[in-house]
Amino acid sequence: MYEVNGMAKSSKPGKQRKAQANAPLHVKRKRVRARLQLDKPDERLAGLRSVTIRVGDTVRVVRGDFAHGGKRVGGKRNADPLSGKVLSVDSNTGRLSIEGATATKSDNREEAVPVHASNVVVTKLDETDKLRMQNLTADRS
Repeated sequence: MYEVNGMAKSSKPGKQRKAQANAPLHVKRKRVRARLQLDKPDERLAGLRSVTIRVGDTVRVVRGDFAHGGKRVGGKRNADPLSGKVLSVDSNTGRLSIEGATATKSDNREEAVPVHASNVVVTKLDETDKLRMQNLTADRS
């Protein structure tokens, strides 16, 4: 057992998982992060590796069925990865709803398929929130 910020932190994996699962929502929200790989390089965001994903950001799926076409989504092999806007973020599970990430049900209805945040990269930030952009572009030296 060792200490971090005055609080005891266990080295037992089970306790780690329990702490992750029982964490408050505002802490879980910050864990929904993804790598930042912008389509057009932005000088303001130089040195920024990852960001917390928000509704409105554009992401590209890099792992799973939507990354290269899979049986679940009826895609062709070696298909282009899915890119789309984030429609919703589930902080509890760490999963995102992305436009275009749907699967056809047996009765031919489309159903949204959630994608985990670790399987996407952010290609374009939603710049409507001035405070967020201010925090991201702040000098971190």
